[in-house]
Amino acid sequence: MKTFSAVDRTILSTFSPGFGGAVVPEWIKPWLENGLGSITLFASNTPNFEVTSNLVKELRSYNPHVIITIDEEGGDVTRLFVREGSRYPTPALLGQCDDEELTYGSYHSMGIVLRELGIDMTYAPVADVVAFENNPIVGVRSFGMSTDVVTRHIGQAVRGLQDAGVGACVKHFPGHGAVLEDSHHDLPHIKMGLAEYESQHILPFKHAVNLGVAGVMIGHLIVEALDKKLPASLSSKIIKDYLRGELNFGGLVVSDALDMGAIGGPAKIHESALKALTAGADLLCFSGMGDQSQFVLSSFDLIKSAIDSGSLSITSLQESEKRITDWCQKINSKSTTSSSIDFKDLIQGFEISGSVEIEAEVINLVEIGTKPTIAAGDVSWGMHRELRAVGIACDIHASDAESLSTKKLVVAFRDAYRDAPLLATLNRLYDRYPEAIFIDMGWPTREFAPKNLIRAFGSSAVISQAVAQRMRTR
Repeated sequence: MKTFSAVDRTILSTFSPGFGGAVVPEWIKPWLENGLGSITLFASNTPNFEVTSNLVKELRSYNPHVIITIDEEGGDVTRLFVREGSRYPTPALLGQCDDEELTYGSYHSMGIVLRELGIDMTYAPVADVVAFENNPIVGVRSFGMSTDVVTRHIGQAVRGLQDAGVGACVKHFPGHGAVLEDSHHDLPHIKMGLAEYESQHILPFKHAVNLGVAGVMIGHLIVEALDKKLPASLSSKIIKDYLRGELNFGGLVVSDALDMGAIGGPAKIHESALKALTAGADLLCFSGMGDQSQFVLSSFDLIKSAIDSGSLSITSLQESEKRITDWCQKINSKSTTSSSIDFKDLIQGFEISGSVEIEAEVINLVEIGTKPTIAAGDVSWGMHRELRAVGIACDIHASDAESLSTKKLVVAFRDAYRDAPLLATLNRLYDRYPEAIFIDMGWPTREFAPKNLIRAFGSSAVISQAVAQRMRTR
C-alpha cells in the first residue's frame, strides 16, 4: 500500500468500518496503522468476552488510538449476548417501569462491561419516541410513546454509560419514531410541523446534548420541517445549522450505517460517505456487512478526489479529526461498581391480565416470532430455558401440533403486529386453547388480547427470567 500523507490520515480518522470474525483481517491492518479512526464491532466479532477482549487488544496493537464502537443497546439489540440473550432489559420495559434509578443502574452496569472489554462507545441509547405503535424499526428499542418518559430515561441511560467511562451515542437524530417505513430499506418522510416535532421528538436529543452526550447518530430520514430535500444524515442544514448551531452540540456526529437502503444501499456507499462528511458528520459508520475492504477503498478514493478538486474542505475534516482526538483524551470512568438487576423491579413493568401462574410441573410450550429486524439480527430468545430454571419442564411444539391440549399450554411470541400470518396463527391457537397463557415478548401487539396474557416488552434473557419468576407458583 502506498505511503500515506497527513491528508490521507485525516480522511481515515473519520472511518468506522467493521469486519467479520474474531481475527483482524489482513486488509484492514494497513488502514489501522495509518490512522483509521474507529472500528465497529458486530456479533461475529464477539462470541464471548475473552475473545472480544483479545480482539480489541489486537486492534490496538496496530493503532493504539483507534476508537472501538459497538451497537449494544440493552435488551433485544445486542452484539455481546447474541447466543444467550442479553442480561439487560429493553428500553421499552424500563420505560414501562419508569424507575429512573433502575434505568441508570442497567446502563451503568452495561457500561462497566463494555469498558472492561476495552470498548469506547456504544451506539445507544435510542432516543426515538414511538408515535405509531406499528413503527417497524424502533419498537422495544425505545423507552416508549411518551416524550416525557423517553426524555427522562434517555438522561439516565446517558449518565449511566458515561459514568462508567463509555461514550453514549443517542440515535436516530432528529427522531425516527414517527415513521412507518424501515430506513434499512426505504427513505422515510416526516411532514410534521417544526414546533410539534421539536416538542415531541427532538426534546430527548436536546436533553442528552445538554447532559454532554458523547455522540449523536444521524438517521436516514427526511424531516421536511428541517430540510425538505435531503435525509438528515446527508443534510448540512440539520447537522451543521440545527444540531451544531441551534442545539449547540459539540460532540461527535456519527452517520447511521452507510449501506442502508434509504440512501442507496451498498452500491452507493462511497457516494453516501462523501455526502455525509460534506454535511458535517465526524464518523462514518460503514456497518459490518458486504465487502468492507472495497467500501473503505472506494470511499477513501472518492473523498480524496473531492479534497483534491476543492469540492470538500480539508479544514472541516481536520475539525472532525480534532473532535475525535479530543474526545479520546477525555474518556474516564467515574465509578466501577454496579448493582445487579432485581427481577421484581422488572415485573412491575409487565402488563398482566387473567391467570398467568403455572402450578403444573410439565407444560407444552410454543415459541413463535417473526423475522428479526436488521438492527437486531438473530438473537437467542424464548422461555424454555428460564421456565426450566424455575422447575417447570417444557415439551416444545410447533404451533400446529396436535398434542397441545394434553398439558397446560404456554405460547411465547413477539412482534405479531408486523406479521399478519403470525397474528393469524395466534388467533387460531387462542380459538382452540382459550385457557392458554400467552407471553407477548416484543413490542405490544395490541390487536391480540387473549384472556391470560403477559406483555413483557422485550425478549432479552433477563426479561425471560423475570417472566418465569412471575409465572411460577410454589
